[in-house]
Amino acid sequence: MFWGLAAITASEAGFPERDGKPSWTSLARAVFNEQVERWDGQTCGGGMRWQVWPYQAGYQLKNAISNGGLFELAARLARFTKNETYTEWAEKIWDWSAKSGLMDVNKWIIFDSVNNDDQCKSPDNLQWTYNYGTYLSGAAFLYNYTNGDEKWLNRVNGLLGTTLKTFFPEKYGGNTMSEVACEPIMSCDRNQIGFKGYLSMWLAFTAILVPSTKDQIVPKLQGSVESISKMCNGQSDGQSNLCGLTWGANKFDGVKGLEAQMSALGGVTGNLMLMAAESPNTIDTNPDAKEHNVPSSGEGKDPSKPKPITTADRAGAWILMVMMIAAVTGSVGWLVKP
Repeated sequence: MFWGLAAITASEAGFPERDGKPSWTSLARAVFNEQVERWDGQTCGGGMRWQVWPYQAGYQLKNAISNGGLFELAARLARFTKNETYTEWAEKIWDWSAKSGLMDVNKWIIFDSVNNDDQCKSPDNLQWTYNYGTYLSGAAFLYNYTNGDEKWLNRVNGLLGTTLKTFFPEKYGGNTMSEVACEPIMSCDRNQIGFKGYLSMWLAFTAILVPSTKDQIVPKLQGSVESISKMCNGQSDGQSNLCGLTWGANKFDGVKGLEAQMSALGGVTGNLMLMAAESPNTIDTNPDAKEHNVPSSGEGKDPSKPKPITTADRAGAWILMVMMIAAVTGSVGWLVKP
């Protein structure tokens, strides 16, 4: 899903296209087409499973980032291309998320996942920054695309209120982001360390696309980047200016790695996006990004299953067998030679 979001970002930013290659928009569309094939209407009335194949741990779960990521991708493709098929899918994913219990639209809470094994009746209530960010961003793009539809404004405001209340604790002054599900006890895994960077950039998109939210969002992103600037002073193994996990600590907390650096970079990038304050491109302002055909061979195939055997495969196998027999015969002959 993140490949698709990266590709549509390239289109929105006017990133140069390559002659003779699929456009960035086409790549985003290819990801979308592959993902919607995984929509599972057999359990819980729809939704995307977390994993692709049944043998993968977590296959029984339908989680927020898979569904929210597809919702955001559909919303951004709708705005960029003005193709209503994407709008319909975005609406479908939002409605399913609310109906299934993955999202509580009365309290504006997004749960991490629901489980097919109990018909999605017991959501996992862990709260993660990027789950809120992807739904919030998608709603902001649709608000902008629909020229200020009140429905999407209400959804943006609802999710934004919970996001700011949950992930900007008073412990750090109320304006510095924290991954509250794992950061206080320093238990974040490598994936979770990077989540705050995504939310930072998605908040910036929201402020740009829904101007009425800017006054709420800007202090949070500015406060976070100020904390990041104080926290990224770590020293380890000959490296300096390393960023850690806890932005609000105002000093390096010893957590190092690519994910911590990426998360901090996301916090900085969110502020740079606000400084530029440019609305993301659409096909009208970036016509070079129109969709081109993308080969789809291999999409949706189980990589664990063998490919069909061809004549060339059989010939190669025969030659290999003859070589092995010759090698074994030669070895045995050497062993029994007087």
